[in-house]
Amino acid sequence: MSLKQRYFEMLGAAYEVPSSTSQFDAFLNAAMAYFFDGNESGQLAPDVPRFDGVDDALDAHSSRIATLVGVAASREDASVDMFHAILEISMKTEEVVGNRAAVHLMAREFPCRLEELPLDRAALLDIRRFMQPKAPGAQDRIILASIEAGLELRACLALIQRPADHEGRVVVSLSYIDWSETLIGRLGDAFGLTASETEVLEGYLANLKPKDIAAQRERALETVKVQSKSILRKTGCARMSDVVQLCASIAFLLRQLPDDGADMAGEAWVTPRRGLSMLDVGKGRQIAWYRVGTGSRPLLFIHGYLQGPFFTSEFEAKLAGADISLIAPSRPGFGYSSPSVSRKEFDQTVVDDTLALIESLGLETVTLCIHQGGSSHGFRIAKALGDRVRGMLLIGGGIPIDELRDLSHMDRQTRFAAMASRHAPSVMKMVMSVGLPVYRKRGPKAFLETQFASAPTDLATLANPRLLEVQAQGLYHAVEQGGEAWVRDGASAMADWSLDLDSVSAPQVWLNAGDDPVISPEQVTQHVQGRPQVTCRTLDGHGANILHTAVDEIIAELVRLV
Repeated sequence: MSLKQRYFEMLGAAYEVPSSTSQFDAFLNAAMAYFFDGNESGQLAPDVPRFDGVDDALDAHSSRIATLVGVAASREDASVDMFHAILEISMKTEEVVGNRAAVHLMAREFPCRLEELPLDRAALLDIRRFMQPKAPGAQDRIILASIEAGLELRACLALIQRPADHEGRVVVSLSYIDWSETLIGRLGDAFGLTASETEVLEGYLANLKPKDIAAQRERALETVKVQSKSILRKTGCARMSDVVQLCASIAFLLRQLPDDGADMAGEAWVTPRRGLSMLDVGKGRQIAWYRVGTGSRPLLFIHGYLQGPFFTSEFEAKLAGADISLIAPSRPGFGYSSPSVSRKEFDQTVVDDTLALIESLGLETVTLCIHQGGSSHGFRIAKALGDRVRGMLLIGGGIPIDELRDLSHMDRQTRFAAMASRHAPSVMKMVMSVGLPVYRKRGPKAFLETQFASAPTDLATLANPRLLEVQAQGLYHAVEQGGEAWVRDGASAMADWSLDLDSVSAPQVWLNAGDDPVISPEQVTQHVQGRPQVTCRTLDGHGANILHTAVDEIIAELVRLV
Protein backbone atom coordinates (compact mmCIF):
# COMPACT_ATOMS: atom_id res chain seq x y z
CA MET A 1 0.00 0.00 0.00
CA SER A 2 1.02 3.59 -0.51
CA LEU A 3 1.88 5.83 2.41
CA LYS A 4 -1.48 7.62 2.05
CA GLN A 5 -3.38 4.32 2.14
CA ARG A 6 -1.46 3.17 5.21
CA TYR A 7 -2.16 6.51 6.91
CA PHE A 8 -5.91 6.13 6.48
CA GLU A 9 -5.78 2.45 7.47
CA MET A 10 -4.11 3.52 10.72
CA LEU A 11 -6.62 6.31 11.34
CA GLY A 12 -9.56 4.02 10.62
CA ALA A 13 -8.20 1.37 13.00
CA ALA A 14 -7.81 4.03 15.71
CA TYR A 15 -11.48 4.95 15.46
CA GLU A 16 -12.40 1.28 16.01
CA VAL A 17 -10.83 1.25 19.49
CA PRO A 18 -13.64 3.17 21.26
CA SER A 19 -16.13 0.50 20.16
CA SER A 20 -14.05 -2.08 22.02
CA THR A 21 -10.72 -1.57 23.75
CA SER A 22 -9.71 -5.03 22.49
CA GLN A 23 -9.29 -3.37 19.07
CA PHE A 24 -6.22 -1.48 20.28
CA ASP A 25 -3.86 -4.24 19.17
CA ALA A 26 -5.20 -4.05 15.61
CA PHE A 27 -4.67 -0.28 15.67
CA LEU A 28 -1.11 -0.72 16.93
CA ASN A 29 -0.41 -3.15 14.09
CA ALA A 30 -1.77 -0.60 11.61
CA ALA A 31 0.43 2.13 13.14
CA MET A 32 3.49 -0.09 12.79
CA ALA A 33 2.55 -0.90 9.20
CA TYR A 34 2.49 2.84 8.50
CA PHE A 35 6.28 2.90 8.95
CA PHE A 36 7.26 -0.58 7.89
CA ASP A 37 4.53 -1.48 5.35
CA GLY A 38 4.02 -4.87 7.05
CA ASN A 39 7.72 -5.70 6.77
CA GLU A 40 8.89 -7.53 9.92
CA SER A 41 12.59 -7.39 8.99
CA GLY A 42 12.95 -3.96 10.57
CA GLN A 43 13.46 -2.14 7.26
CA LEU A 44 11.58 1.12 6.87
CA ALA A 45 9.15 1.47 4.01
CA PRO A 46 10.86 3.53 1.27
CA ASP A 47 8.11 6.18 1.22
CA VAL A 48 8.13 7.02 4.96
CA PRO A 49 8.58 10.79 5.34
CA ARG A 50 11.45 12.30 7.25
CA PHE A 51 10.56 14.09 10.49
CA ASP A 52 7.39 16.06 9.75
CA GLY A 53 7.04 17.76 13.12
CA VAL A 54 3.57 18.28 14.57
CA ASP A 55 0.58 17.11 12.54
CA ASP A 56 -2.25 19.27 13.87
CA ALA A 57 -4.94 17.23 12.11
CA LEU A 58 -3.65 13.93 13.50
CA ASP A 59 -3.24 15.47 16.97
CA ALA A 60 -6.90 16.54 16.84
CA HIS A 61 -7.94 12.99 15.92
CA SER A 62 -5.77 11.67 18.77
CA SER A 63 -7.46 13.89 21.34
CA ARG A 64 -10.93 12.97 20.11
CA ILE A 65 -10.24 9.24 20.04
CA ALA A 66 -8.55 9.27 23.45
CA THR A 67 -11.68 10.85 24.96
CA LEU A 68 -13.88 8.21 23.34
CA VAL A 69 -11.59 5.39 24.49
CA GLY A 70 -11.65 6.69 28.06
CA VAL A 71 -15.44 6.67 28.04
CA ALA A 72 -15.48 3.15 26.54
CA ALA A 73 -13.02 1.83 29.11
CA SER A 74 -15.13 3.25 31.95
CA ARG A 75 -18.23 1.68 30.43
CA GLU A 76 -16.56 -1.71 30.21
CA ASP A 77 -15.30 -1.40 33.81
CA ALA A 78 -18.80 -0.65 35.02
CA SER A 79 -20.12 -3.85 33.43
CA VAL A 80 -17.89 -6.26 35.32
CA ASP A 81 -16.65 -6.67 38.87
CA MET A 82 -12.92 -7.20 38.43
CA PHE A 83 -12.26 -7.35 42.18
CA HIS A 84 -13.50 -10.92 42.55
CA ALA A 85 -13.12 -13.91 40.28
CA ILE A 86 -16.44 -15.76 40.44
CA LEU A 87 -16.76 -19.44 39.58
CA GLU A 88 -20.05 -21.33 39.33
CA ILE A 89 -19.70 -25.11 39.51
CA SER A 90 -22.42 -27.60 38.63
CA MET A 91 -22.77 -30.11 41.47
CA LYS A 92 -23.98 -32.69 38.97
CA THR A 93 -21.50 -32.39 36.09
CA GLU A 94 -18.65 -30.38 37.71
CA GLU A 95 -18.75 -27.99 34.75
CA VAL A 96 -17.33 -24.57 35.69
CA VAL A 97 -18.23 -21.17 34.27
CA GLY A 98 -16.44 -17.97 35.31
CA ASN A 99 -16.65 -14.20 34.96
CA ARG A 100 -14.08 -12.05 33.19
CA ALA A 101 -12.05 -11.64 36.37
CA ALA A 102 -11.78 -15.45 36.58
CA VAL A 103 -10.55 -15.57 32.99
CA HIS A 104 -7.90 -12.98 33.85
CA LEU A 105 -6.85 -14.60 37.13
CA MET A 106 -6.71 -18.19 35.90
CA ALA A 107 -5.51 -17.48 32.36
CA ARG A 108 -8.03 -19.84 30.80
CA GLU A 109 -11.35 -19.81 29.00
CA PHE A 110 -14.67 -21.12 30.37
CA PRO A 111 -16.60 -23.38 30.56
CA CYS A 112 -14.25 -26.11 31.70
CA ARG A 113 -14.15 -29.09 34.05
CA LEU A 114 -13.42 -28.63 37.75
CA GLU A 115 -10.23 -30.69 37.54
CA GLU A 116 -8.95 -28.39 34.77
CA LEU A 117 -8.80 -25.38 37.07
CA PRO A 118 -5.23 -24.39 37.99
CA LEU A 119 -5.98 -24.79 41.72
CA ASP A 120 -3.90 -26.73 44.20
CA ARG A 121 -5.10 -30.23 45.12
CA ALA A 122 -6.12 -29.28 48.64
CA ALA A 123 -8.38 -26.51 47.36
CA LEU A 124 -10.01 -28.80 44.80
CA LEU A 125 -10.60 -31.37 47.53
CA ASP A 126 -12.22 -28.75 49.78
CA ILE A 127 -14.51 -27.63 46.96
CA ARG A 128 -15.55 -31.24 46.20
CA ARG A 129 -16.29 -31.88 49.88
CA PHE A 130 -18.47 -28.81 49.96
CA MET A 131 -20.36 -30.09 46.90
CA GLN A 132 -21.42 -33.28 48.69
CA PRO A 133 -25.07 -33.50 49.92
CA LYS A 134 -25.46 -31.80 53.27
CA ALA A 135 -28.02 -30.25 55.52
CA PRO A 136 -29.59 -27.00 54.23
CA GLY A 137 -28.27 -23.86 55.82
CA ALA A 138 -24.75 -25.18 56.39
CA GLN A 139 -22.21 -22.43 56.87
CA ASP A 140 -20.19 -21.03 54.01
CA ARG A 141 -16.52 -22.03 53.97
CA ILE A 142 -13.41 -19.85 53.53
CA ILE A 143 -10.18 -21.51 52.44
CA LEU A 144 -6.75 -20.44 51.21
CA ALA A 145 -6.15 -21.62 47.66
CA SER A 146 -3.14 -21.45 45.34
CA ILE A 147 -3.49 -20.77 41.63
CA GLU A 148 -0.74 -21.86 39.29
CA ALA A 149 0.12 -18.98 36.94
CA GLY A 150 3.01 -20.25 34.84
CA LEU A 151 5.87 -20.89 37.25
CA GLU A 152 4.26 -18.67 39.90
CA LEU A 153 1.81 -19.68 42.64
CA ARG A 154 -0.77 -17.04 43.49
CA ALA A 155 -2.35 -17.19 46.95
CA CYS A 156 -6.07 -16.47 47.02
CA LEU A 157 -8.81 -16.37 49.59
CA ALA A 158 -11.71 -18.54 48.38
CA LEU A 159 -15.25 -18.20 49.69
CA ILE A 160 -17.32 -21.34 48.89
CA GLN A 161 -21.11 -20.99 48.99
CA ARG A 162 -24.32 -22.71 47.94
CA PRO A 163 -26.67 -19.73 47.47
CA ALA A 164 -30.38 -20.50 47.36
CA ASP A 165 -30.73 -18.70 44.02
CA HIS A 166 -28.04 -20.90 42.42
CA GLU A 167 -29.82 -24.23 42.75
CA GLY A 168 -27.58 -27.17 41.91
CA ARG A 169 -24.48 -24.99 41.79
CA VAL A 170 -21.65 -24.11 44.11
CA VAL A 171 -20.28 -20.57 43.87
CA VAL A 172 -16.59 -19.89 44.60
CA SER A 173 -15.42 -16.29 44.96
CA LEU A 174 -11.64 -15.83 44.71
CA SER A 175 -9.66 -12.77 45.76
CA TYR A 176 -6.01 -12.71 44.67
CA ILE A 177 -3.46 -11.55 47.23
CA ASP A 178 -0.27 -9.83 46.10
CA TRP A 179 2.34 -10.38 48.82
CA SER A 180 4.06 -7.07 48.12
CA GLU A 181 7.11 -5.87 50.01
CA THR A 182 5.04 -3.26 51.86
CA LEU A 183 2.36 -5.78 52.82
CA ILE A 184 4.96 -8.28 54.09
CA GLY A 185 6.52 -5.50 56.15
CA ARG A 186 3.17 -4.51 57.64
CA LEU A 187 2.45 -8.12 58.62
CA GLY A 188 5.88 -8.45 60.23
CA ASP A 189 5.34 -5.25 62.19
CA ALA A 190 1.84 -6.29 63.26
CA PHE A 191 3.09 -9.59 64.69
CA GLY A 192 6.28 -8.13 66.16
CA LEU A 193 8.53 -10.27 63.95
CA THR A 194 12.22 -9.64 63.45
CA ALA A 195 13.54 -8.93 59.96
CA SER A 196 14.74 -12.54 59.63
CA GLU A 197 11.43 -13.94 60.85
CA THR A 198 9.60 -11.72 58.37
CA GLU A 199 11.71 -13.18 55.55
CA VAL A 200 10.83 -16.69 56.72
CA LEU A 201 7.14 -15.75 56.81
CA GLU A 202 7.47 -14.43 53.25
CA GLY A 203 8.77 -17.85 52.21
CA TYR A 204 5.73 -19.60 53.68
CA LEU A 205 3.41 -17.14 51.97
CA ALA A 206 5.13 -18.02 48.70
CA ASN A 207 4.16 -21.67 49.34
CA LEU A 208 7.74 -22.76 50.06
CA LYS A 209 8.74 -25.63 52.35
CA PRO A 210 11.16 -24.99 55.25
CA LYS A 211 14.05 -26.60 53.35
CA ASP A 212 13.35 -24.36 50.34
CA ILE A 213 13.23 -21.28 52.56
CA ALA A 214 16.56 -22.28 54.11
CA ALA A 215 18.14 -22.77 50.68
CA GLN A 216 16.77 -19.47 49.37
CA ARG A 217 18.05 -17.55 52.41
CA GLU A 218 21.31 -19.50 52.58
CA ARG A 219 20.61 -20.48 56.16
CA ALA A 220 20.65 -23.79 58.03
CA LEU A 221 17.35 -25.68 58.12
CA GLU A 222 17.47 -25.68 61.92
CA THR A 223 17.67 -21.88 61.90
CA VAL A 224 14.51 -21.68 59.82
CA LYS A 225 12.76 -24.15 62.14
CA VAL A 226 13.64 -22.05 65.20
CA GLN A 227 12.40 -18.89 63.49
CA SER A 228 9.22 -20.71 62.43
CA LYS A 229 8.50 -21.63 66.06
CA SER A 230 8.99 -18.00 67.01
CA ILE A 231 6.49 -16.95 64.33
CA LEU A 232 3.93 -19.44 65.70
CA ARG A 233 4.44 -18.13 69.22
CA LYS A 234 4.11 -14.46 68.23
CA THR A 235 1.02 -15.02 66.06
CA GLY A 236 -0.66 -17.36 68.56
CA CYS A 237 -1.13 -20.04 65.89
CA ALA A 238 -0.62 -23.78 66.27
CA ARG A 239 0.36 -24.50 62.66
CA MET A 240 2.07 -22.56 59.93
CA SER A 241 -0.94 -23.14 57.68
CA ASP A 242 -2.96 -21.20 60.25
CA VAL A 243 -0.42 -18.37 60.06
CA VAL A 244 -0.79 -18.24 56.29
CA GLN A 245 -4.58 -18.22 56.64
CA LEU A 246 -4.35 -15.41 59.21
CA CYS A 247 -2.06 -13.36 56.94
CA ALA A 248 -4.44 -13.88 54.03
CA SER A 249 -7.35 -12.65 56.14
CA ILE A 250 -5.41 -9.55 57.20
CA ALA A 251 -4.42 -8.90 53.59
CA PHE A 252 -8.06 -9.09 52.61
CA LEU A 253 -9.03 -6.65 55.35
CA LEU A 254 -6.27 -4.25 54.30
CA ARG A 255 -7.57 -4.45 50.73
CA GLN A 256 -4.06 -5.20 49.48
CA LEU A 257 -5.38 -6.77 46.31
CA PRO A 258 -4.22 -6.06 42.76
CA ASP A 259 -7.32 -4.24 41.50
CA ASP A 260 -7.76 -2.07 44.57
CA GLY A 261 -4.49 -1.64 46.48
CA ALA A 262 -2.09 1.19 45.82
CA ASP A 263 0.74 -1.04 46.91
CA MET A 264 1.35 -3.52 44.16
CA ALA A 265 2.45 -2.50 40.87
CA GLY A 266 -1.24 -2.37 40.98
CA GLU A 267 -3.77 -0.49 39.07
CA ALA A 268 -3.22 2.83 40.83
CA TRP A 269 -0.98 4.24 38.06
CA VAL A 270 0.51 6.77 40.50
CA THR A 271 4.20 7.65 40.57
CA PRO A 272 5.77 6.87 43.97
CA ARG A 273 6.58 9.80 46.25
CA ARG A 274 8.95 8.11 48.72
CA GLY A 275 12.18 10.10 48.83
CA LEU A 276 10.70 12.83 46.61
CA SER A 277 11.76 16.48 46.79
CA MET A 278 10.82 19.46 44.62
CA LEU A 279 13.04 22.32 43.44
CA ASP A 280 11.85 25.61 41.94
CA VAL A 281 13.84 26.32 38.79
CA GLY A 282 12.17 29.56 37.74
CA LYS A 283 9.61 30.55 35.11
CA GLY A 284 6.90 28.77 37.10
CA ARG A 285 8.57 25.38 36.74
CA GLN A 286 9.61 22.79 39.30
CA ILE A 287 11.87 19.78 39.02
CA ALA A 288 11.07 16.63 40.97
CA TRP A 289 14.00 14.60 42.27
CA TYR A 290 14.58 11.58 44.48
CA ARG A 291 17.29 10.83 46.99
CA VAL A 292 17.82 7.08 46.99
CA GLY A 293 19.80 5.78 49.95
CA THR A 294 21.38 7.54 52.90
CA GLY A 295 25.08 7.26 51.99
CA SER A 296 27.41 10.23 52.30
CA ARG A 297 28.76 9.85 48.75
CA PRO A 298 26.20 11.17 46.21
CA LEU A 299 26.01 10.22 42.54
CA LEU A 300 23.78 11.73 39.88
CA PHE A 301 21.37 9.14 38.42
CA ILE A 302 19.88 9.77 34.96
CA HIS A 303 16.85 7.52 34.54
CA GLY A 304 15.91 5.54 31.46
CA TYR A 305 13.13 6.04 28.95
CA LEU A 306 10.54 3.61 30.29
CA GLN A 307 12.22 2.66 33.57
CA GLY A 308 12.28 5.42 36.13
CA PRO A 309 14.43 6.26 39.18
CA PHE A 310 13.08 3.38 41.29
CA PHE A 311 15.03 0.48 42.74
CA THR A 312 14.56 -2.83 44.51
CA SER A 313 15.05 -3.01 48.27
CA GLU A 314 18.12 -5.17 47.59
CA PHE A 315 19.68 -2.38 45.52
CA GLU A 316 18.93 0.24 48.17
CA ALA A 317 20.39 -1.94 50.93
CA LYS A 318 23.61 -2.40 49.00
CA LEU A 319 23.80 1.32 48.28
CA ALA A 320 23.66 1.89 52.02
CA GLY A 321 26.39 -0.70 52.58
CA ALA A 322 28.59 1.14 50.10
CA ASP A 323 27.85 4.54 51.72
CA ILE A 324 26.42 5.78 48.40
CA SER A 325 23.26 7.74 47.69
CA LEU A 326 21.73 8.55 44.32
CA ILE A 327 20.41 11.96 43.34
CA ALA A 328 17.79 11.15 40.71
CA PRO A 329 15.95 13.98 38.92
CA SER A 330 12.85 13.33 36.82
CA ARG A 331 13.10 14.81 33.34
CA PRO A 332 10.55 17.44 32.24
CA GLY A 333 7.05 15.98 32.07
CA PHE A 334 8.05 12.74 33.80
CA GLY A 335 6.65 12.01 37.26
CA TYR A 336 6.08 15.35 38.96
CA SER A 337 8.61 17.52 37.05
CA SER A 338 7.08 20.40 35.12
CA PRO A 339 7.10 19.85 31.35
CA SER A 340 9.33 21.84 29.05
CA VAL A 341 7.72 24.85 27.40
CA SER A 342 7.86 23.14 24.00
CA ARG A 343 9.20 20.04 22.27
CA LYS A 344 11.98 22.09 20.76
CA GLU A 345 13.23 23.20 24.18
CA PHE A 346 13.07 19.76 25.80
CA ASP A 347 16.75 18.78 25.51
CA GLN A 348 18.09 22.08 26.81
CA THR A 349 15.52 22.10 29.63
CA VAL A 350 16.78 18.68 30.76
CA VAL A 351 20.33 20.05 31.00
CA ASP A 352 19.30 23.32 32.67
CA ASP A 353 17.13 21.50 35.25
CA THR A 354 19.92 19.11 36.16
CA LEU A 355 22.53 21.85 36.48
CA ALA A 356 20.17 23.80 38.73
CA LEU A 357 19.74 20.74 40.95
CA ILE A 358 23.50 20.16 41.14
CA GLU A 359 24.10 23.78 42.13
CA SER A 360 21.33 23.72 44.74
CA LEU A 361 22.98 20.71 46.38
CA GLY A 362 26.41 22.35 46.33
CA LEU A 363 28.10 19.53 44.39
CA GLU A 364 31.51 20.65 43.14
CA THR A 365 32.24 17.46 41.20
CA VAL A 366 29.78 14.88 39.88
CA THR A 367 29.85 11.17 39.14
CA LEU A 368 27.08 10.11 36.75
CA CYS A 369 25.16 6.84 36.70
CA ILE A 370 23.23 6.77 33.41
CA HIS A 371 20.52 4.26 32.63
CA GLN A 372 19.44 3.07 29.16
CA GLY A 373 17.43 5.72 27.28
CA GLY A 374 18.87 8.41 29.52
CA SER A 375 22.18 8.10 27.66
CA SER A 376 21.71 11.02 25.27
CA HIS A 377 20.72 13.29 28.16
CA GLY A 378 23.56 12.00 30.32
CA PHE A 379 26.16 12.97 27.74
CA ARG A 380 24.59 16.38 27.15
CA ILE A 381 24.73 16.98 30.91
CA ALA A 382 28.32 15.71 31.10
CA LYS A 383 29.30 17.99 28.23
CA ALA A 384 27.82 20.97 30.08
CA LEU A 385 29.62 20.02 33.31
CA GLY A 386 32.99 19.63 31.58
CA ASP A 387 35.86 18.71 33.88
CA ARG A 388 33.57 18.61 36.92
CA VAL A 389 32.61 15.07 35.84
CA ARG A 390 34.70 12.53 37.75
CA GLY A 391 33.39 9.44 35.97
CA MET A 392 30.37 7.81 34.33
CA LEU A 393 28.68 4.43 34.59
CA LEU A 394 26.41 3.49 31.68
CA ILE A 395 23.91 0.72 32.59
CA GLY A 396 22.47 -0.77 29.42
CA GLY A 397 23.43 2.50 27.79
CA GLY A 398 22.31 3.36 24.29
CA ILE A 399 24.23 4.89 21.41
CA PRO A 400 23.10 7.23 18.59
CA ILE A 401 20.70 5.21 16.42
CA ASP A 402 21.60 4.39 12.83
CA GLU A 403 18.44 3.32 10.98
CA LEU A 404 20.29 1.02 8.61
CA ARG A 405 22.41 -0.57 11.33
CA ASP A 406 20.28 -0.81 14.45
CA LEU A 407 16.60 -1.33 13.60
CA SER A 408 16.76 -5.04 12.83
CA HIS A 409 17.98 -5.92 16.35
CA MET A 410 15.28 -3.92 18.16
CA ASP A 411 12.14 -5.57 19.44
CA ARG A 412 9.02 -4.63 17.52
CA GLN A 413 7.68 -2.06 19.99
CA THR A 414 11.00 -0.24 20.41
CA ARG A 415 11.56 -0.20 16.66
CA PHE A 416 8.17 1.44 16.20
CA ALA A 417 8.83 3.98 18.98
CA ALA A 418 12.21 4.84 17.48
CA MET A 419 10.86 5.52 14.03
CA ALA A 420 7.67 7.24 15.17
CA SER A 421 9.70 9.57 17.38
CA ARG A 422 12.11 10.37 14.55
CA HIS A 423 9.78 10.52 11.55
CA ALA A 424 6.28 11.36 12.75
CA PRO A 425 5.92 12.23 16.46
CA SER A 426 2.21 12.87 16.05
CA VAL A 427 1.77 9.17 15.23
CA MET A 428 3.61 8.33 18.45
CA LYS A 429 1.37 10.76 20.34
CA MET A 430 -1.73 9.11 18.86
CA VAL A 431 -0.56 5.66 19.95
CA MET A 432 0.11 6.98 23.45
CA SER A 433 -3.19 8.87 23.64
CA VAL A 434 -5.23 5.87 22.53
CA GLY A 435 -3.11 3.28 24.32
CA LEU A 436 -2.97 4.81 27.80
CA PRO A 437 -6.69 4.40 28.61
CA VAL A 438 -6.48 0.83 27.29
CA TYR A 439 -3.49 -0.15 29.40
CA ARG A 440 -4.78 1.64 32.48
CA LYS A 441 -7.59 -0.88 32.22
CA ARG A 442 -5.48 -3.89 31.28
CA GLY A 443 -2.85 -3.17 33.92
CA PRO A 444 0.92 -2.62 33.88
CA LYS A 445 1.74 -6.31 33.62
CA ALA A 446 -0.16 -6.58 30.35
CA PHE A 447 1.77 -3.61 28.99
CA LEU A 448 5.11 -5.08 30.05
CA GLU A 449 4.22 -8.49 28.66
CA THR A 450 3.62 -6.85 25.30
CA GLN A 451 6.83 -4.84 25.61
CA PHE A 452 8.87 -7.97 26.35
CA ALA A 453 7.05 -10.35 24.01
CA SER A 454 10.27 -11.13 22.10
CA ALA A 455 12.60 -10.85 25.11
CA PRO A 456 12.41 -14.08 27.20
CA THR A 457 14.96 -12.86 29.75
CA ASP A 458 12.89 -9.79 30.56
CA LEU A 459 9.56 -11.57 30.28
CA ALA A 460 10.69 -13.95 33.01
CA THR A 461 11.21 -11.05 35.45
CA LEU A 462 7.46 -10.34 35.45
CA ALA A 463 6.88 -13.54 37.45
CA ASN A 464 8.78 -11.90 40.33
CA PRO A 465 6.42 -9.51 42.19
CA ARG A 466 9.33 -7.30 43.32
CA LEU A 467 10.68 -6.86 39.80
CA LEU A 468 7.20 -6.38 38.37
CA GLU A 469 6.48 -3.69 40.95
CA VAL A 470 9.59 -1.61 40.30
CA GLN A 471 9.07 -1.84 36.53
CA ALA A 472 5.44 -0.78 36.89
CA GLN A 473 6.58 2.22 38.93
CA GLY A 474 8.83 3.23 36.05
CA LEU A 475 5.88 2.98 33.68
CA TYR A 476 3.74 5.18 35.93
CA HIS A 477 6.59 7.70 36.10
CA ALA A 478 6.75 7.86 32.30
CA VAL A 479 3.03 8.58 31.85
CA GLU A 480 2.10 10.40 35.07
CA GLN A 481 1.24 13.51 33.05
CA GLY A 482 0.08 11.72 29.92
CA GLY A 483 2.01 10.57 26.89
CA GLU A 484 3.63 13.84 25.77
CA ALA A 485 6.79 13.39 27.86
CA TRP A 486 7.26 9.98 26.25
CA VAL A 487 6.98 11.57 22.81
CA ARG A 488 9.48 14.34 23.60
CA ASP A 489 11.95 12.03 25.30
CA GLY A 490 11.74 9.50 22.49
CA ALA A 491 12.56 12.15 19.90
CA SER A 492 15.54 13.21 22.00
CA ALA A 493 16.89 9.68 22.37
CA MET A 494 16.48 8.99 18.66
CA ALA A 495 18.16 12.22 17.54
CA ASP A 496 21.80 12.22 16.46
CA TRP A 497 23.72 13.03 19.65
CA SER A 498 27.09 11.81 18.36
CA LEU A 499 28.78 15.18 18.99
CA ASP A 500 27.74 15.09 22.66
CA LEU A 501 29.10 11.56 23.00
CA ASP A 502 32.38 12.51 21.33
CA SER A 503 32.87 15.62 23.44
CA VAL A 504 33.01 13.80 26.81
CA SER A 505 36.41 12.46 27.84
CA ALA A 506 35.67 11.52 31.47
CA PRO A 507 36.34 7.89 32.50
CA GLN A 508 33.44 5.70 31.40
CA VAL A 509 32.36 2.15 32.23
CA TRP A 510 29.69 0.63 29.98
CA LEU A 511 27.80 -2.34 31.44
CA ASN A 512 25.97 -3.93 28.52
CA ALA A 513 23.21 -6.52 28.84
CA GLY A 514 23.93 -9.71 26.92
CA ASP A 515 20.22 -10.15 26.08
CA ASP A 516 19.37 -6.50 25.48
CA PRO A 517 16.26 -6.44 23.22
CA VAL A 518 16.90 -2.88 22.01
CA ILE A 519 20.50 -2.83 20.88
CA SER A 520 23.08 -5.59 20.90
CA PRO A 521 26.06 -5.33 23.28
CA GLU A 522 28.36 -5.93 20.29
CA GLN A 523 27.00 -2.81 18.58
CA VAL A 524 27.54 -0.71 21.70
CA THR A 525 31.05 -2.05 22.31
CA GLN A 526 32.05 -1.53 18.69
CA HIS A 527 30.79 2.05 18.79
CA VAL A 528 32.53 3.20 22.00
CA GLN A 529 35.58 0.99 22.46
CA GLY A 530 38.94 2.43 21.58
CA ARG A 531 38.03 5.80 23.05
CA PRO A 532 40.27 7.12 25.84
CA GLN A 533 39.29 5.94 29.34
CA VAL A 534 36.35 3.80 28.13
CA THR A 535 35.79 0.27 29.46
CA CYS A 536 33.06 -2.07 28.18
CA ARG A 537 31.70 -5.16 29.90
CA THR A 538 28.91 -7.44 28.73
CA LEU A 539 26.85 -9.18 31.42
CA ASP A 540 25.29 -12.33 30.02
CA GLY A 541 21.86 -13.41 31.21
CA HIS A 542 20.58 -9.87 31.66
CA GLY A 543 18.20 -7.89 29.46
CA ALA A 544 16.39 -4.56 29.60
CA ASN A 545 16.02 -5.06 33.36
CA ILE A 546 19.75 -5.13 34.01
CA LEU A 547 19.38 -2.31 36.57
CA HIS A 548 17.31 -4.63 38.77
CA THR A 549 18.93 -7.98 37.98
CA ALA A 550 22.67 -7.15 38.03
CA VAL A 551 22.74 -5.39 41.39
CA ASP A 552 26.09 -6.73 42.62
CA GLU A 553 27.94 -5.81 39.44
CA ILE A 554 26.43 -2.32 39.34
CA ILE A 555 27.21 -1.57 42.98
CA ALA A 556 30.79 -2.80 42.52
CA GLU A 557 31.29 -0.40 39.59
CA LEU A 558 29.76 2.51 41.50
CA VAL A 559 32.12 1.85 44.41
CA ARG A 560 35.09 1.92 42.03
CA LEU A 561 33.88 5.18 40.47
CA VAL A 562 33.47 7.07 43.75
